[in-house]
Amino acid sequence: MPSPKGRRRLKELIIGGAMLAVLLPPGISHAAFGQEVLRYGTTDHTDVRVLQVVLNRLGYGVTVDGVFGSGTLYAVESFQRTHHIAPDGVVGNYTFVALAQASRAQSRGSDPRGSAYTVQTGDTLSSIAAKEGVTVTALEEANPNISASALQVGLVLVIPSASAVAAQLPAPSSFGAQLAQLALKMGGVRYVYGGSSPSAGFDCSGLVYYVAQQLGVTLPRTASGQWQSGVAVPAGDLQPGDLVFFNTQGYASHVGIYIGNGQFVQAETWGTVVHVTSLSTSYWADSYLGARRIYQ
Repeated sequence: MPSPKGRRRLKELIIGGAMLAVLLPPGISHAAFGQEVLRYGTTDHTDVRVLQVVLNRLGYGVTVDGVFGSGTLYAVESFQRTHHIAPDGVVGNYTFVALAQASRAQSRGSDPRGSAYTVQTGDTLSSIAAKEGVTVTALEEANPNISASALQVGLVLVIPSASAVAAQLPAPSSFGAQLAQLALKMGGVRYVYGGSSPSAGFDCSGLVYYVAQQLGVTLPRTASGQWQSGVAVPAGDLQPGDLVFFNTQGYASHVGIYIGNGQFVQAETWGTVVHVTSLSTSYWADSYLGARRIYQ
């Protein structure tokens, strides 16, 4: 049962009919391609444009429009079948990694400098990156002497090759990264008090219990019990996979899984689904208790 403060916050989210838009992962802000799960229904999204360009380069013809529609869904499912991934059409960690590997294989022997692009009126680094199917980070690394303020019409930029794009796709390199990525894959599962599986639903500690168990770690079932596990982590040293705890009822009553960039995955309360939230959100910043690391 959520606290009165939690109920007020949920009511605020529901007002205006915007609750799902706020809660579901496709609408959240992010730092780089590969850090957010992409799925059918996502619209007007730079990362979807990047995905579509990469799919086109791999021979899956899709329209590059930033909309994850039926054409993109069919291409993703086809790619997944070819690479022996469950064809669910969701672009999560394993599909990102497979895309990276396929892009690297395709780009072997290509010009490592990439191709040229001439800046046009109205261009920005973000719009060029979206148009060419690369990340802003990869674009900046390929053109170290440019800046957003010095982007003049007629300037010739290097568009990094597919291998440079692939280098921006993260792979789980540690237990913590795997824990964070697995938690993200649970996005959209409904909140159920006492739930601890994707089919039955999750409460906050049930989500943590389930993903840790999938990686061979058995934790206490409750948030307060999980608060006693692992080692304490200072707020400035958070890493993906760390458990973040909150005092919403006078003790460690709520837990989530940190995924990086100031964000965590959580099963929040009744009427919601597993979703990504920012630690800087006032409610969670005010109730933040600390973090624990359950891996070495």
